[in-house]
Amino acid sequence: MRIERILLDQQIGDVTGNGLPDLVRLTGTKPYGSDTPFVDEVLLTIQNDGSGVDVSFSLPGSSGYRPTLYLGDFTGNKVKEILVRTDSGGSGGITYDFLYSYLNQSLRLLFDQQSFYESFTYDVNYLDYYQAKVENKTLNQSYIVSLLYKGKEYLSEIYKENGQLIAPIAGDVLPPGGVYPIDLQRDGVDELLVYQRVIGRYNADGLGFLSTPLQWKENQFVPMYQTLCIFG
Repeated sequence: MRIERILLDQQIGDVTGNGLPDLVRLTGTKPYGSDTPFVDEVLLTIQNDGSGVDVSFSLPGSSGYRPTLYLGDFTGNKVKEILVRTDSGGSGGITYDFLYSYLNQSLRLLFDQQSFYESFTYDVNYLDYYQAKVENKTLNQSYIVSLLYKGKEYLSEIYKENGQLIAPIAGDVLPPGGVYPIDLQRDGVDELLVYQRVIGRYNADGLGFLSTPLQWKENQFVPMYQTLCIFG
């Protein structure tokens, strides 16, 4: 039985660089039925206005929930790139995010969330006196998070009465849970803003979010800076 292919999203913009608007579509299948939200076999289809020919590309890493398209100029060449974002649906709130260029009708991957995640090394460790240290060893940056907001019950499980740790505790930085286009410099060129959850003893034990804006520079995305946002 053939599974019907459905339209997930579509946008219009010049992605080839010929100055003409292109129709960019995202389609997929629902293998578990039309009433279920999971989407598989995602295809990126580009219809060039100059030729009227459809060209399709399989996006195997984009299966999941609510795949969407965004067209924006991320490289500063006045041509739109294609951002595809999908929710994983898992408890970690992880997303699958890919940015493609189709300049001169050649598909090129500029960014994916897994490569970004693997490019940084983190240590997350609880400290004495109700604190945790989040260290980005790649950027040589560290953040100290006060744990006092967690409350007495939480703290009593891991700290002695004198404020010292009962035992060493390590947390983690999860893969991206959101990649957003944003024009931080208001120059018409989008940056990528990446959010990652920082967790403590378990997945639901959130310590905050790392926020990393990325700028296209010398043929790659590089961090502009990084901040740690805590729950308030």
